[in-house]
Amino acid sequence: MPFRDLREFIEKVHEIGELKIVKGAHWDLEIGSLGELMAERGGPALLFDEIIDYPPGYRVFLNAFTTLKRTALLFDLPLTYNGLEIVKRLYEKHKAFIPIKPREVSDGPVMEEKHIGDDVNLFEFPSPRWKELDGGRYIGTGCMVVMRDPEEDWVNVGTYRVMIHDKNTAGIMISPGKDGYIIMQKYHSKGLSCPVAISLGSDPQVYYASFMPLPWGISEYDYAGWIRGSPVEVLRTPLTDLPVPATSEIVLEGEIPPPNIESREEGPFGEWTGYYAGERAARPVIRVKAIYHRHDPILLGNPHYKPPTPSTMAIPYKAILVWAQLEAAGIPGIKGVWALTSKDSLLIIVVSIEQMYSGHSKQAGLIAASCKAGGYVNRMVIVVDDDIDITNPEDVLWAVATRADFEKIDIIKGGWSSRLDPSIPPEKIRIGDLTNTRIIIDACIPYHRRETFPKVNRSSQELKEKVVKKFYSLFSEY
Repeated sequence: MPFRDLREFIEKVHEIGELKIVKGAHWDLEIGSLGELMAERGGPALLFDEIIDYPPGYRVFLNAFTTLKRTALLFDLPLTYNGLEIVKRLYEKHKAFIPIKPREVSDGPVMEEKHIGDDVNLFEFPSPRWKELDGGRYIGTGCMVVMRDPEEDWVNVGTYRVMIHDKNTAGIMISPGKDGYIIMQKYHSKGLSCPVAISLGSDPQVYYASFMPLPWGISEYDYAGWIRGSPVEVLRTPLTDLPVPATSEIVLEGEIPPPNIESREEGPFGEWTGYYAGERAARPVIRVKAIYHRHDPILLGNPHYKPPTPSTMAIPYKAILVWAQLEAAGIPGIKGVWALTSKDSLLIIVVSIEQMYSGHSKQAGLIAASCKAGGYVNRMVIVVDDDIDITNPEDVLWAVATRADFEKIDIIKGGWSSRLDPSIPPEKIRIGDLTNTRIIIDACIPYHRRETFPKVNRSSQELKEKVVKKFYSLFSEY
């Protein structure tokens, strides 16, 4: 069942015993540090209230989906599911994707309070400075940035970081190649400002769609409608005519002028790679012309933690689209896709296949390393046989150590990357070369040696089941 809004999701999180309310924390560093400590321990989501310098009711919600139970709750799946079961169920749903267009409404809770022009004040909300090295207060981490393509007239919703400069100006960082960057450039190339609206807390199923690397031209609202099973209710903002979720907690509305008209230094910010990559530099700004919000608004926070601590979800959610794009490219026998080191990135992609012909595993590796979902800041693709547990790094590394022919490792130069990639030297970034080098490791048993390759040292599944059945009392508590 779809959630009406972020508040209903928070209620459900409370019902399953995975919410803690924290009072008296300071917006400067304390909220971010508490969130990081709790995520490291696999703890509950945190709802901060009575934040220092702010009135009661102005809240921050953190670590929304960082456990498997809360991730399963998000998708209305059994709370006992493990990570691979969640990925497989979401992949099966994604395969049957049929766009469900949003439904326009004339009003919604987000319009309960309005601030226009001189009444705009971004400091009204308890936007945290998350960590000591952050370049400022980041109001946009768990946010949805809404833009309309000026030529193709479709709406893109993406998640990009947003830092406060002053009461009515924010900075935004969008990596080249992202849909939002391409749309923004279309306006700027004509000397025009890019209209923008930013939702800072919405129905979590809509938020999920905003950070998925969907194919160009598919609106995240259409995808969210499919995930929810019902249309997303949107209203058009008065100044930019952009659709935003009617039940959003907070919406900023404004424009991004061309950088030659106005830009300011933004960053640094602790990113999903686990580093402060992406130095402080001049970047586009958002001139905020209006703010709309609910009574007692809740800012959704989603700062990044150093891997392997999950920041966004307890599963590698982008692996779902890599799987889909592998099959869309005609690669048969895909049994699963996962990511090692981090659930928020695809730095190391693991693909499980049932080998069907010579070169099959190489095909899978090349596509995974270069498709839209898997190509961004990827460093390594490992392809394994379907007897390997791709969620277990030790099992994957065992396959690499015993099955890979290191003389046949593929090195690919010029891959799509970002200034957030710590492996790119500063001198390359300065000249605008945002490409990296990645490798593909074929850790499958060589296809021509399948019958002669040494057998794996373990009991058969049939034998294990037979023994467990006979000695059930011995295993009943495990």
